[in-house]
Amino acid sequence: MKELEDQRWFPAMLRNYQTEFIGSVVVWLRVYVPVTRRLRQRLGKPVPMVDLCSGSGGPAITIYRESGAFSSLTLTDKFPGSPQPPNAPWSYVQEPVDALDLEPERGTCYTMFNAFHHFSDQDKLRIIRRLRDSGCEACFVELLEPTVLCALKVILMGTMGTLLFTPFVRPFSLGRLFFTYIVPVNVVSITYDGVVSVLRARSATRYAALFAGEDGAVQVTRLAGRILPLTLITLRAR
Repeated sequence: MKELEDQRWFPAMLRNYQTEFIGSVVVWLRVYVPVTRRLRQRLGKPVPMVDLCSGSGGPAITIYRESGAFSSLTLTDKFPGSPQPPNAPWSYVQEPVDALDLEPERGTCYTMFNAFHHFSDQDKLRIIRRLRDSGCEACFVELLEPTVLCALKVILMGTMGTLLFTPFVRPFSLGRLFFTYIVPVNVVSITYDGVVSVLRARSATRYAALFAGEDGAVQVTRLAGRILPLTLITLRAR
């Protein structure tokens, strides 16, 4: 099973509605606060931050602003979202960037927020090894676990949450309202992708086992969160 937003045939407009909704909600609910606290304790000078699978970019932008751990921010995605506003202190690459075909730059920290589960275990190892061999850092965060409780929370947010919060998502769009309340495609697609994501998710224990053979370069930590526990996967630079 694959998420609808990963399908090339899925309309870009609906993909943007979906990623903007999810990005907005996790920022409003301060879901990534435990990660921001960890990054504030990072030793050394700030480094460039390149975010992979950015979607709307909301989580990456918030962490960049609040952590103080990075000198610059570049957003990337296989299906790029809306360009950054004028004079924004970050950039969004408007050409497709596939994390599997990435050419990493030494001295950069690559991040990914709630997107690592979109890849197979073999592809996860491929991404981590390429970053490790290039002398890069990585900070990947997963919000989902393959549990019934997590699935119930995702279904609740995809249904009731979409109906409650959609009017407050920015940028404002009449199309977003139409495809939520008149023809409820957004409700269906967000809920469907959420359930598929839970089914494809991995526990922190499973991630630790997956990266156990990487010479101790990868650290997996389970952090307590307000709504969902977070799995933090970090790669230290060689």
